[in-house]
Amino acid sequence: MDEEFQSRLEARVARLRDDTGLTGVVVAVMADGQLAGLAASGERRRGSGIPVTVDDRWHVGSITKSMTATLLAVLKDDGRLSREDALPALLPDIQMVGGWDACTLHHLLTHTGGARANFPIRVQRVWPDTAEELVAARRGFIADVLRKNPRSPSGARFAYSNVGYTIAGHIAETVTGTPYEALLRERVFAPLKLGGAGFGPPRGHTPHQEPTGHAVRLRWFRRSADPFRTRADNSPVMSPAGAVHMTIVDLARFGAAHLAGESASSPPLMPRAAWERLHTPFLEDYASGWVRVEREWAGGPVLWHNGSNTLWYALLMLLPARNTVLAFATNDGAIRVAETAFIELARELGS
Repeated sequence: MDEEFQSRLEARVARLRDDTGLTGVVVAVMADGQLAGLAASGERRRGSGIPVTVDDRWHVGSITKSMTATLLAVLKDDGRLSREDALPALLPDIQMVGGWDACTLHHLLTHTGGARANFPIRVQRVWPDTAEELVAARRGFIADVLRKNPRSPSGARFAYSNVGYTIAGHIAETVTGTPYEALLRERVFAPLKLGGAGFGPPRGHTPHQEPTGHAVRLRWFRRSADPFRTRADNSPVMSPAGAVHMTIVDLARFGAAHLAGESASSPPLMPRAAWERLHTPFLEDYASGWVRVEREWAGGPVLWHNGSNTLWYALLMLLPARNTVLAFATNDGAIRVAETAFIELARELGS
């Protein structure tokens, strides 16, 4: 890493944290496939005095959707399924009403399948003890959804859906016979060497070994969500829609794999055409686990996704024209504050 750039990034991230009051902040920059800068500032738990580090793990929320879409693309490349396969063929053992007959995997991954936004609140009371029980619980909630007609005809309207991505994740575990979580580790995390990746809130051997998420109360008050005392996340039933945690370097490496898919002659995991399909929007700016927009400051397209379980916030950006990946995370639920600050810094780094 360039020492001058690294020093400037460290100072800028420290200032960002001071200006926003976020509990902890971490940023990684990759350029031309190499780590160009890495900085962290703030605390693992508010008021603890224990600093966050660049090696800590961070909950990335709905950026998980890009990972789920990547997994399905890998399985498609294996010949296990097709994006054009419809739900009755992909989930033949689930009884569903006819309104889902036209819904394909492509529709689920582009939020155009007509699935509702979220499961009923009772899903948050479901925390299975084993992988087998988790798959069964996920299947049960999905079956309940598919017994009712979609909210809109498939392919007709964009409507962001955690349910749709949970269905997509269950399709992966159905066609392979392997639970989604194990499958994502095996087919995406391991080949890309994302060694710090896991599911749910980061949890070390002791309470202060990893950052904890923080709920915002009355604008300024923060309440730490200790994973040793509370669930501190959404139910694992929804894992394919937003339960992954990882280090900020892992997040940047995941982004670098997608960036290589935009231009490399031999990208990782699958052929370039498969990556391009993942990055192609449908109906609106949403592709498959990515938003794709044009930005003058980035010299062309920006592919991005963010995520939050209300206790954390993360943002991942790819700048193909700059051959740069920008990864940001905070263990703070002040989502709008974090998003505004991260986008401002992204413009500085990408210009």
